Amino acid sequence: GDFMAMFNKKWDDFALTGAIGGSINSTTVNSLRLDSKTASLYYPNQFSVANIIMSTASYIDQQIDQKRVMQSIFATAQLGWKESLYLDLTARNDWSSTLAYTKHSSFFYPSVGVTWLLNETLKLPEWIDLGKIRGAWSQVGNGLSSYISHPLNSISKNGNVNFNTTAPFDELKPERTTSIEFGTEWRFFNSRLEFDFTYYKTSTKDQLFNLPAPTGSSYARYYVNAGEIQNKGVEIVLNATPVMTKDFRWKTGVNFATNKNEAIKLVDELDRFMFNGGESNNVWSYLEVGGSFGDIYGTTFVRDDNGKIQYEKKEVEIDGTKETMTIPMVNKDPVKLGNSSPDFNLGWSNTITWKDFSLYFLIDGRFGGDVMSLTEADLDQQGVSKISGDARDRGYIMLEGTRIDGGKNNRNIQEFYNVVGGRAGVTEHYMYDVN
Repeated sequence: GDFMAMFNKKWDDFALTGAIGGSINSTTVNSLRLDSKTASLYYPNQFSVANIIMSTASYIDQQIDQKRVMQSIFATAQLGWKESLYLDLTARNDWSSTLAYTKHSSFFYPSVGVTWLLNETLKLPEWIDLGKIRGAWSQVGNGLSSYISHPLNSISKNGNVNFNTTAPFDELKPERTTSIEFGTEWRFFNSRLEFDFTYYKTSTKDQLFNLPAPTGSSYARYYVNAGEIQNKGVEIVLNATPVMTKDFRWKTGVNFATNKNEAIKLVDELDRFMFNGGESNNVWSYLEVGGSFGDIYGTTFVRDDNGKIQYEKKEVEIDGTKETMTIPMVNKDPVKLGNSSPDFNLGWSNTITWKDFSLYFLIDGRFGGDVMSLTEADLDQQGVSKISGDARDRGYIMLEGTRIDGGKNNRNIQEFYNVVGGRAGVTEHYMYDVN
C-alpha cells in the first residue's frame, strides 16, 4: 500500500516541487523443498515426491507463513532558480520487522544534490547546446534477512526439534551506505555529439558478519556489525551522430567504466573473513583488510627468496622397482592469487535508423581480471588434457624453465599431475589473466 501527496509552486524566479508519502509492504512466504540428495530415488529419472527415498540422507525444508513487513515514510523536494540551478533533497525513514528484538527499530537516510545548467546562466558558444555540472551526497539504509535478530528453532522430518545454533543478534544495526558523486554532461552541434562523465565514491558500514562463536559458547555462530567497504570509480559515455539525413540516421556511442573495491576495515578481532562455503577444490573466498571482493585464494608452489620453485625427491615403486622422482613442493596455506573483477568495462553501441525501421546492436567487453580453470586441473590429473598428452609425447615437463624428466613409462609425469592437478592440486598453476 502506498499514499503520496504532491505539490508544485512557482513564484518570481523560483520553482518548488515536492512530494510526501508513505508505504507499507508485507510479504508472506510459504514454501516446500524436497531433495533426495544421496538417499537417491526408488526408480531412476522419475522425479516425484513419492519416488524420494525418505531417509536421513534426504532433505526437506518447509517455510510456513514466513513474514516480513517494511513500513516507510518519505519526502522529496526540488527547488529551482531561473531554470538553471536546482537543489534536490530527499529523506526516508524505514521500520523493518527484521529489526525486531533489537535496540534499533528503524533507520533514517537522506540525500542532497545540486545541478547547475551552465548554458542557462552563462553565454556559451552557439555550438554548445547543453552544459551541466552536478554533485550529490546520499545515504541508503538496508535491513537484513528475516529472523537474524531472533533466530528460530526448527522441526526435522522425523519430528525432532533442531535447536538454533546462532546467537540472537539484539545489538543489530542497519547496514548503511554513504556515497558522493560528481559529474558533468555536455551536448554539442544540435546534440549530434554528447559527453557524460561521472566520478563516484561509496562507503558501506555496519555490514553483517557471521563468525564462529568462541569455545565454550552455547551457540556455534554469532553475528556482528562491523567493517567498511569502499568503492570508487569513473564512468564515461561519448555518443555521436555522424550521419543524419531525412530518411537515414546512424547514432554510435562508446561507454567506459572502472571500479576499485577495497575493504578498509573488517571486524576488530579479524583481519580476514571467509565467506560462507569456505574452501572448495583448494580455492578460498576471503575478504581481508586492503583486499577486494573477488579476490581468489589458492595453494601455491614453495619458492625460495628469488621466486624459484623448490623441488623434493619422492621414492615410488614402479613394477616392483623403486624409482626416485622429482616433484615440486606445495604450500597448502591459502595465498592470494588474483582477482576476478575486470580492470575496466568498455562498450560500443550503434543505432541505425532508416525511415520507420531501426536496428540496434551492442558490443561490450570486460578487460583485465583473473580466472582459474579447475576443469583443466581435473583433466590434467586424469591424463586426458592436451598439455598432459604433449608432456608424455615429449617425455618431460617444462615448469617455469625447469625440466622434469618423465622417468620410466612416464610415471614421473603422471605423479606430477597427481600432485599439481586435480581437485586438491596446486591451484596457482591454473590461474590465467582474462585477456
